[in-house]
Formats: sequence, structure tokens, C-alpha cells
Amino acid sequence: MFSLKAYFWNNDVYINGQYKYAANEILTAYLNSNFIEAHEIIGNLRYLKKRLLISRNMHYEDHQKYSSNVDWAIESFDKVNKWITGLPPYNKILSGRIYTFDELLNEYSLFFEDGRDDSEIEDPITWETVTPNGVGDCDDNGVFYILLNKFVPISFEEIYFFDFDKIAHLEELNEKITAFFDEYIALLFHYASVQDIFKPFIKKYLNKNETFISDAELAVCYDKFKIDYIKNFSEIKCSMDSFGYKVLKNTDGNPILCEEITFNDLQSFLYFDFWKGIKNKYIPNCCKLCGRFFLIKSGKYFNYCNRPLKNEPDKTCRDVGSRRRYDDKCKNDPVWQTYNRAYKAHYARYLKNKMTVAQFEEWSRFASNLRNAAEKEKISFEDYYDKIRK
Repeated sequence: MFSLKAYFWNNDVYINGQYKYAANEILTAYLNSNFIEAHEIIGNLRYLKKRLLISRNMHYEDHQKYSSNVDWAIESFDKVNKWITGLPPYNKILSGRIYTFDELLNEYSLFFEDGRDDSEIEDPITWETVTPNGVGDCDDNGVFYILLNKFVPISFEEIYFFDFDKIAHLEELNEKITAFFDEYIALLFHYASVQDIFKPFIKKYLNKNETFISDAELAVCYDKFKIDYIKNFSEIKCSMDSFGYKVLKNTDGNPILCEEITFNDLQSFLYFDFWKGIKNKYIPNCCKLCGRFFLIKSGKYFNYCNRPLKNEPDKTCRDVGSRRRYDDKCKNDPVWQTYNRAYKAHYARYLKNKMTVAQFEEWSRFASNLRNAAEKEKISFEDYYDKIRK
């Protein structure tokens, strides 16, 4: 359900050949997602997966609680579906009706009680049929059946006397239940990896120097991250089902030759797209004003996003962030306080024609370099203080 086919061309990716995103645009959306129930739901689904498999050795309590456990599972799946269909690319590729767990169980309804008693068993099923376990429905061939909304497994005795074909059919059901749960559990684990691996690497390594980093610097960051963090990129195995090339048309209608890759899961796509994007300077960054992630698309490196401010919607974080950050530094950082006072003093000299434009620009470059050296403690604060005031 959560596999996807991606077509890469330059800095764009076309999901399933039709939905266009920039490199790392999808990852940025997941970095900003806050699905706080993810770990709890993983635990619930792991617990329920074991208890919803039907067999001769099924525990009596699991048999009795089967329907309530199904309801619990459906509730958990619904929460995940509601969350994931609000994020790319699933908000588009899963925009139709999602295959649900109760639909899966209804495909194997012979293993569940339909709710009719002995006196009703010979009565024809119609649209008006209602039982404690379901309602009458009709398939595409005009055959009526009970559509179950309550799932009560048949008795252990009935399972015991199954013939070979029914046993094989039951094993098929259990395999499908397991696969259904595993796909949702994997999806939630992949989301957790975005928060536990991608996010700290981006914030503490990739964006640390507030500029684009070289390939050599990236390699050093990668190795250091592996040492510093138990959860790191070594845990991620990129799973691809196929690779090839295909011609698509871009938004201008021109043909483009794309790399065509089928990814088995979300994490594999994000992992591949992440490193491909970094090499082309398409980097997620955390806004230093609002704290949300945004995408830098090569060109100039920004520390602030373009989202409107809540209290000033006509302005963005980028409009006011740099100034606020400068003011904060000038209030709290002795290096910047000294720089700001010296700058104002030299600017006043320029206004009074005691410095030429060329002299002021030369001093500005000198002062900036001196300030950077003081910030990195390459010179003492005393030397910095004396030199910048001259």
C-alpha cells in the first residue's frame, strides 16, 4: 500500500509519474509532522497482530476478545490513515478509498460467524437482512451475502475438522493479516527514523555552520554522526524493487529522460532522495525564528523561512528574522556588542565625512573578519576589542 514509484530528473522527482516535487520536499514535510501517537500505535499493532491470527491453537481469551481487538486495530489503522493522507505523496496517491482491515477480513468471511441462528440459516439474504454481526449486501455478480461489521471467529471444533483446502485458505488469511500489520508498523518506524535520524543529522551536522558544506565536509559529518548517535544511517537499508529509465513530460510538456525507481517503502525513498538532494544543494533547514523546517533550493543559503508571521501576516520569518537575531546577539553576546558599537562609531565618522565610502567599506570587511575570528576564539577578546575600535 505504501510502496511508490519515483522518476528522478535533475532536482525534481515525479511520484508515480505524475505528482511533481522538488528534491527533499517530501522529507521536509515529514520533518514538520508531529505524529505523537506513532510509538504507542506501533506497540498496539505489534500486540494485536499476534492475537488476530486464527488457528487451532488460538488462545481462548483471544478468541473471545477477537471482535473487540479487531475494533481496536481498525481504530489504530484509521489514525494512521488520517495522518498519512495529510502528507505527501500519500495525500495524492492514496486520495481514493483506502483498502481497510475489515475489508480484508470480509474476504475470508467463512472463518467468522455471520450472526444468523439455526432458524434463519435457510432464509435468503436480502438488502433487509440484519444480524448481530452484519448486514445484507450484494456483490458485482448479484450474489447476496452478509457484510460483517463484527468479527467472531468460528468455534475451535470447526477449525479442527477443516479439510486441506480450508486449512490452506486459513493460512492465506493469516499471512495477509500479518502483511497488513507489518506494512503499517514499518511505515510508523520509517516516520520515527525521520525524527530520530534525519532530523538530528540535519540540525546538528548539515546545518551547523549555516552554509552549504562541501562533499568532504559532508563525508566527515556522516562519519561523526555514526560515532555520536546510536541511531544513525547505518540502520537504514534502501529497498528498491526495480530500476530503469523512462521518458516523461515536464510541466512545460517537453520530454525528459528520468531514472525510474520503485521503492518498497517510504524510508527507502526518503533515504535515496535525501542524499541526492544534498549533492545538488537542496537542503532542509530549521527556521531560526519559527522552528519549522523549510527547503533551501540551492542558490543562497537562508536561516529563515518564508512563512507569514502569525501576528503580522504581511511579514515573513525571513523579513524580520535576521534583524531580530542581530539585535539578540548585540544584547547578549560581548563579541557582537563590541562589533555593533564599533560599527555605529565608524558609520558616524562616514556620515560626518571623516571617512570615505571606500575607507568605510574596507573597515567593514576588516571588522567582519575580526568578529568571525573572535567568535571562533582564534584571537582573544582583549585583542579583538582593541583592534576593532581603531
